[in-house]
Amino acid sequence: MKDLWLDIRYALRVLWKSPVFTLVALVTLMLSIGANVVVFGVINAVLLHPLDVSDPQNLYQLRLKPWTHGKQLTTSYPAFQDYGQRNTTFSELAGYDGYSGGRLSWGNSVKNVSGYSVTGNYFAMLGVQPELGRFIQSADEHGPNSAPYMVLSDSLWRSAFNADPSVVGTTVQLNKGFFTVVGVAPARFHGTEQFDWPDYFIPVVNHFDAEYLKDRTGRPLTVLGRLKPGVTPNQASENLSAIAAQLAREYPTTDTGGPLRLVRPGLGADDGDVVRGFLSGRTGLALRVLMAAFANLTILFAWRQGEHTPHHLITVHS
Repeated sequence: MKDLWLDIRYALRVLWKSPVFTLVALVTLMLSIGANVVVFGVINAVLLHPLDVSDPQNLYQLRLKPWTHGKQLTTSYPAFQDYGQRNTTFSELAGYDGYSGGRLSWGNSVKNVSGYSVTGNYFAMLGVQPELGRFIQSADEHGPNSAPYMVLSDSLWRSAFNADPSVVGTTVQLNKGFFTVVGVAPARFHGTEQFDWPDYFIPVVNHFDAEYLKDRTGRPLTVLGRLKPGVTPNQASENLSAIAAQLAREYPTTDTGGPLRLVRPGLGADDGDVVRGFLSGRTGLALRVLMAAFANLTILFAWRQGEHTPHHLITVHS
């Protein structure tokens, strides 16, 4: 420890005598290491950190095969029910529509919000536990407009309701509909998409009217499912594709019957390949910047060492 302290004191004296060199070296290290810290932080949050749900490795999202941009599989509510009843490879299927929103009113307060409408089994299938109160349940649904309940995100609960536990049981108005707040989602949970942060969750049966819930031409729902033990994604996609073909024969004017496949949720399904490629490229670039910084510092140290070497100490050996 004594030798280490002496080395540190000597290094500080040398650096103090060369302030310009010290500043250049520190700025070079700060920029290169900082860039890598930022990039790794994004990689960790987006790619390495799993979804905050139970057993995320067993969770899949349904998609069309082959995929074309703008034609990712979303399905009608009746077709979603058919897939859930007829499949033999999933323990459960759930659906959500991530494009609902509007004005939330309570008391004398009004706030613009956006959120998800979800099927009754959404939270149970994901294996998420509420931070406060309870979640929307399958038992709440008894047909159109039968479940006027809302789950708040932790963020909305804190920002709009000051984290007041008594918000459970409060009646709020979303656009023209009235909902009773039944619970608050945990802070880390924001659905199954990394870049979506819904303010609230309401039941699908109370988001769409009765006619739209029976309409097979509308396709609002993104479908998620958990495979049964021992079932592979290929087996599940074959099973779903067979069901899609059956539905196309039964409803030829509305159901396409296209083959289906499974993808991992979290990064916009097939768009995830683009995101992963982009982030991987940025990681490689950040590492190259770090290596270039070390190379530049090595050159600077070598130049400085040569500049300060007394000429009378340089000898030539034959």
